[in-house]
Amino acid sequence: MKKIFLLLTILFPAVYIYGQSPKWAKKARLAQVTVLATDAQGTLHESQGAFINEQGDVITEYDALKGAVKATVVDTKGNEIPVRYICGASSMYNVVRLATTLPEKYKINAMQQAQSNAEKGELLCILPNAKADKKAQCALDTIIAASAFRDSFTYYTLARVPAERMATSPVMNGEGELVGLLQMPVGEGKNSYVIDARFISSLSIGPMDAGDADLSSILIPKRLPDDESAASSFLYLLGARDTAGYLAYVEDFIERFPQSTNGYIMKAEELVRRKDYAGADAAYTAGLNQDGTKKDELHFSLSKAIYSICQASDYQTYADWTIERASKEAQQAYELNPLPFYTSQLGECLYAEKKYAEACQQFLNLSTTNLRSPDNFLYAAQCKQMMQAPDEEILALQDSAIALFPKPYPREAAAALMLRAATKARMGKAREAVLDYNEYEHLMGGQANATFYYEREQQEVKCRMYPAALNDIERAIRLQPNEPLLRAESAALNYRVGQIDEAIEAAQQAIKLDPQFPDPYRILGVCHADKGEPAKARTYLQKALELGDTLAQSVLDKLGGK
Repeated sequence: MKKIFLLLTILFPAVYIYGQSPKWAKKARLAQVTVLATDAQGTLHESQGAFINEQGDVITEYDALKGAVKATVVDTKGNEIPVRYICGASSMYNVVRLATTLPEKYKINAMQQAQSNAEKGELLCILPNAKADKKAQCALDTIIAASAFRDSFTYYTLARVPAERMATSPVMNGEGELVGLLQMPVGEGKNSYVIDARFISSLSIGPMDAGDADLSSILIPKRLPDDESAASSFLYLLGARDTAGYLAYVEDFIERFPQSTNGYIMKAEELVRRKDYAGADAAYTAGLNQDGTKKDELHFSLSKAIYSICQASDYQTYADWTIERASKEAQQAYELNPLPFYTSQLGECLYAEKKYAEACQQFLNLSTTNLRSPDNFLYAAQCKQMMQAPDEEILALQDSAIALFPKPYPREAAAALMLRAATKARMGKAREAVLDYNEYEHLMGGQANATFYYEREQQEVKCRMYPAALNDIERAIRLQPNEPLLRAESAALNYRVGQIDEAIEAAQQAIKLDPQFPDPYRILGVCHADKGEPAKARTYLQKALELGDTLAQSVLDKLGGK
């Protein structure tokens, strides 16, 4: 047969002719299919292609599949076979590879692909349209150029312009091997070309292709990568894009990799996100009942899921999904595999159960593991605080947390310093508390809130650092100008340093913000008493007394009032 093709090449150089089909053409045509694709508007798009392997993969053109929500291939006997997956796509070369769902006992007549490149001047056979009559003859055309692309593939230019009906027809060499698919020329009067079948067959989906534009433009499900790790990565990226069909992909993953723990966890976590707790419970149970899965990871994930939803204010308990169950699952995970992650999870669950002593011990247990961190000591300190332990014990744990940070302190140390400052303030260590507050402010780049400046001002007053305290209370007011407590504190502080007029002004502003707040009335009474205005002082002090201020009476008594 090859000799005949060579002879035709000599006799008809650069010619596109019809003639008697080679003997292998009948069998080759059995592998041809018509591809029917339907888009979201219900419009039908038709193309043709060919089976390339016994698994039912088909290669065809991309344009017909763009925007498709479903597709079917029809073989030469009229059998309709649904397309299950897109296996790979390239809009640049207008080709796509599909995977079909074959009927039971269906026999595939797949084309054998050429493993070597065709050469310039070689005659190729173009099969008739897939829907053409069985007696339709092949067309012959000559390669006038062969260009390499993507390193190992070839792009062939043919001699003539083909009929439109022959678009995407399989193109064969003299041995009856598939060379590629016929592509229509871009522009009138241009030559047709052939895209290497090996390139189309190589199209696949990799772990980073969840956002690939060519694949995303086809709305038919994509075939997951064959490697489990790659498939997991693909799903992770797909889930991050909040794709509507994500759950179907996860189901496919579980079917492909039934012993993979990730599949059951991904499914369960997605169902929890959708508040389908019964479905999530079933997914976890399926994973725990499946041989080969990592049971500790499933118990850990279940614990985290239950713990998370139990923290939600709108959670209505499902079955036994309580914080106690979350603790139990974390404990089971640890017993199966004593990992520090599981210890940490158990500690958080026990804390939520208000079992503070047990939670504290779990966090302290982490101090001898590779998860030793400031957070563990801070969590333990918080447990001690909830147990109303002595402040000395709480401070010791906070000191241990801060000691783990390098110096100069990174920004991550700010929260720990703030907590330690509060503990020192409770213990009466005002000057030490101020030092921690100062370090916190430095780490925050001056971006502290009004509460911070108020709390530091309180400690500065105890240290008689009045200029700093006045500065801080004014900064707090600038950040939260409508808070009457801050105005009242400014009034009290100004009175303390002898700035009576400033104190009166601040107290009056506090009253404007909240006429029912007794403190500023008392401060006004004291200020007017100091200014030698007893009548005014009694009026304000009496008002403070009416509003429930217990300190006003002692001042009234000194003034000789009631």
